[in-house]
Amino acid sequence: MSMLTMNGQLLNMFVSPKGTNKNGDDYGGQDKVQILGDVSLPNGEVRKEMFTLTAHDAESFRSLLGKEITTPVGAIANGKAVTFFIPKGSSPSLLHPKPVTPARSQSV
Repeated sequence: MSMLTMNGQLLNMFVSPKGTNKNGDDYGGQDKVQILGDVSLPNGEVRKEMFTLTAHDAESFRSLLGKEITTPVGAIANGKAVTFFIPKGSSPSLLHPKPVTPARSQSV
């Protein structure tokens, strides 16, 4: 179980472009997902922000495209910036799954 989770609307999925840098090293080709979420501000207001996360298995997100989801995340600090990623083996789920309502019997 992850200590951090990210909640928001799954907006997009894509594979980052592949290329080669000046040193001849390959880069890119990772699965990415984009989630629109709320960031709480110190004054109590909320700012919308889109987060682009690396995912080891973006296909596990496909059925949730356009929906409100929750997913475990990891975080890496690089100076003042924080980069989030989806840990290997993690899977997303609906944030607010629809409650199951029992079938009603009808009297005739």
